Amino acid sequence: MAVSYALFFGALALLAALVVPQLVQSVTTFAGRLGAYEETIRGLLVWVQNTFGIDTATAEQLVQMVGTALQNWFGGLSRSAARAAADFVSGAAGAVGNAVVALAASIYLLSGKEALLRAARACLHAALPPRAAGSVLEICRLANKIFSGYIGGQLVDALLVGGETFALMSIFGLEYAPLLAVLVGVTNIVPVLGPFLGAVPGLIILLLELPWKAAEFAIIIFVVQQVDGNFIAPRILGGATGLPGLGVLLAIVVGGAWFGIPGMVLGVPTLAVLAALLKQAVGAGLTARGLDENGEPRRNLPGGPQEN
Repeated sequence: MAVSYALFFGALALLAALVVPQLVQSVTTFAGRLGAYEETIRGLLVWVQNTFGIDTATAEQLVQMVGTALQNWFGGLSRSAARAAADFVSGAAGAVGNAVVALAASIYLLSGKEALLRAARACLHAALPPRAAGSVLEICRLANKIFSGYIGGQLVDALLVGGETFALMSIFGLEYAPLLAVLVGVTNIVPVLGPFLGAVPGLIILLLELPWKAAEFAIIIFVVQQVDGNFIAPRILGGATGLPGLGVLLAIVVGGAWFGIPGMVLGVPTLAVLAALLKQAVGAGLTARGLDENGEPRRNLPGGPQEN
């Protein structure tokens, strides 16, 4: 437990020391260049109108609205950060107290995990018949295995993808490397759609700088996703879910529609648990009827075709 806590807080301190200052600098630089980006888009719209004769008045109004909204958002973000800092200083004693209580609670829960699990099993056996209690415990073990394997693997994979993106962007000298690497890494937690969600804002930002920078960023994202999809993710995640591609996409769409981003992340392991339970139920039903997985009678069973 001591080693686990030391590694956890050490990783947080290292992340804060290395990433947070560069991330703040990237965000500040981007906010300071919003006006220049708006002028670049306006010049592009004027060129389109003069060259192709397309009326771009609506697009110019949209650009102005988006620029104003972003400037207001960044201004509100800085003001809210200042207020949050002031509130934190004023309530520092309470925050430290809450942190100590949370740390102590986590230590007690981890150290007494076995006793708590035994008590939960005893309560379950006391409340339910033996067969029902065994079924509930089996479902809990299955859910724990799938959720822990999937979420832990996704977090490690997202960290590696973000690190690879930051390293390649730094090698090629692209701007906003910390900001875009964090964005790509965080969105990579969402399977299938995550890489695209993280790449599109980066492409737009770099396209406003120089088109060839956006092209380099697109190549970097393509290479990182190919390496991750073919070599890293299969070894980290393995068969954590056992879902086909269509099942993963269905879980993302339905989970996102019902619960937003958390639903997109947790929808996949939830559907994996349901699919595993359904597979077990179907297998038990087929076995009880003397059928194989294709619905054909099993060989060497009473009533089934016999081998010669």
